[in-house]
Amino acid sequence: MTRRPTVWMWLLSLLAAVLLAPTPASAAPGGTERDARDRATTRSAAQQASWSTGPVAAGATQGWVWNNANPLNAAYQVGFSPTGAGSTTPCEFEVTRSWYSRQPSGERRFHFVVRNSGTTSCGATVLLSWLTPTHDWSTGTLAPGASGNYGWVEQIAPTVSYLLGLTPTGATATAACQLEITRSWYRQEPDGVRKFYFVLRNVGTIACSGQFQLAQTGPSTSSWSTGTLAVGASASWSWNNANPLSTVYLPGLSPTGAGGGTACQLEVTRSRYVQRINPDGTSQRQYLLTVGNVGQLPCAGTVLLGSLTP
Repeated sequence: MTRRPTVWMWLLSLLAAVLLAPTPASAAPGGTERDARDRATTRSAAQQASWSTGPVAAGATQGWVWNNANPLNAAYQVGFSPTGAGSTTPCEFEVTRSWYSRQPSGERRFHFVVRNSGTTSCGATVLLSWLTPTHDWSTGTLAPGASGNYGWVEQIAPTVSYLLGLTPTGATATAACQLEITRSWYRQEPDGVRKFYFVLRNVGTIACSGQFQLAQTGPSTSSWSTGTLAVGASASWSWNNANPLSTVYLPGLSPTGAGGGTACQLEVTRSRYVQRINPDGTSQRQYLLTVGNVGQLPCAGTVLLGSLTP
């Protein structure tokens, strides 16, 4: 005898189908993104755009996308001018990640996630600056989720800070090519040559490739010694009165102390912008950065504080 499905069986089947159905992929890594161009005031001659985050809760993040990221070889750097600090609670903002995509339409985009890393709700002016690269070369093809290690051998005096951009290629009719630099660091080889190393990851859903876009600032006019850092150790500094408020900083490093066949390797592991209220009631912007020894040899280096000012 054939049994007809009851209403309850039909409802259970429908619920199972909903629960087991594949979730559509997010438009881009990082979830919902806000349209930066929709809010930005662009000063194209100065190669900088700016807009407000609005109030952001302590610890909360925002995703942003800069559409039509032209020219196609521009390399982007994000800075902040925080606002809304309290007398005892600074306002702090940082970028937690950034990546580039090439859409099926051919459009290039720059994506990034910002975080209120302080303890109070406040906002910031986002400062998006870009540089024209001096060198470019192919990334080679990467499978989805795959990473590759790359290096740039210094061809000039070690006094510049490097900025890497990306121009992805190979988007399909339905999927974007999405590439991210997940970390970068500087090395001094035993022969004294400085190198710039970085890791590239394919954060999309298709195998694709792209072009590295290497830009630079310098020679740096602001620099200081890290002092000797033990293996795995780090040190932090604050650049006070970080004026003008439209300046975006690009830190670089010149490691020293390689020897015995072992390189000196230093990395900027964190950077953020802070608004702090002074004892006299005035406010100041600060730029904070942390440098870590990521090699296998105790050594030192010089911090090269590059700046992009419109």
